[in-house]
Amino acid sequence: MNDIAAALDLDAITTHRRERTAAALTLLHPGSVTPPDDEALPLAYALAHHRLEGAENAARHRDTTTLDWYRNTAGPTLARLAHSSRLGPRIVIAPNKDEMIHGPHSDTPYYVLGPDTTSAAESLAVLTDDAFGHVTVTGLEALVAAHAAVICLTGRRRPDQTLRSFAITRLPATVFTDHTGDATVLGRDLVHEAAHNWLNDALAALHITIPDDETYFSPWRGTQRPAYGFLHACFAFPLTMIYATRARPGATGAATAVLVDHERQQRPHLAAAQEDFTRAVKLIPDPGLRERLDTVFQHARTL
Repeated sequence: MNDIAAALDLDAITTHRRERTAAALTLLHPGSVTPPDDEALPLAYALAHHRLEGAENAARHRDTTTLDWYRNTAGPTLARLAHSSRLGPRIVIAPNKDEMIHGPHSDTPYYVLGPDTTSAAESLAVLTDDAFGHVTVTGLEALVAAHAAVICLTGRRRPDQTLRSFAITRLPATVFTDHTGDATVLGRDLVHEAAHNWLNDALAALHITIPDDETYFSPWRGTQRPAYGFLHACFAFPLTMIYATRARPGATGAATAVLVDHERQQRPHLAAAQEDFTRAVKLIPDPGLRERLDTVFQHARTL
């Protein structure tokens, strides 16, 4: 567990997040930047990007009223949506489908915090906090604390249905995910999307661009994928494998079966990806980041 925690502890990410938060807030409202403390940084980072995205959308549509709101009013208004949790201040929302945005920046409809945003029902906030508890048991709480500050619950599904979750680069520290009403399963999906956000931040912090002219076979999708997407899968799925094996002893009911099934699916996928992962990870020029990704992948292979 300590090796995984160390692999996910990258100082360059924190520096990058502080710089990006300050730059976004300066662009929105020059002279208004107050550096957040360590506990508040994840949410401040997420909110700065929601405000930036919302302001850009408003400007594109020449909506000066909404643009002014994002620039001058959004900060304190959105901060009031936050509630205390085991992992620090979080915002949990559950927008309706017709509130989701269909835009050029994501293949999947997404949501941007705005003047009409309301918090999710208390039961969903409790569900999310319970999920944080399961994440903490697995030793992956620092990952989720830093990279899942805004959690958008996109719908409830039955345990036998496919769950959809995703993150987008324009809204870091934000996670979009379906849920089954089970906190243990939700914890797994928060880990998965937080992992994507972590890797996006790591690449940005280290100024790394992964070449897009090589593809690798993804066992998870059953098709060739560009190196960027393939490496993301080779980081996020191993972390969910680690989560599942550590969370399963404390799981009950249907969640136990879900985690067991997840482990059963991941083992052959990881084995099938091993050779291509060994080749693809060499595209990352920073030896420290290469070692971190390899540590996570190889640890998952042992489970």
